[in-house]
Amino acid sequence: MRKAWDDVKSFVTVVMTIGLVLLLFIPNLNPPTEIIALYCTSYGSIMTYFFTKKDGGNTENADKSE
Repeated sequence: MRKAWDDVKSFVTVVMTIGLVLLLFIPNLNPPTEIIALYCTSYGSIMTYFFTKKDGGNTENADKSE
């Protein structure tokens, strides 16, 4: 959890996951369906971007093990 405060990727992942859990599991919280749909779409997009993004460097030899 300490890493989440130092790394933007981890911070956004933790904050958005907490937000999604709050939206889904708080019984008296009833936002409009459009808000939930937009949040879930954004959540999926951001998580896909973060977890498929290359960290730079040489990508040609990334699949080769030495």
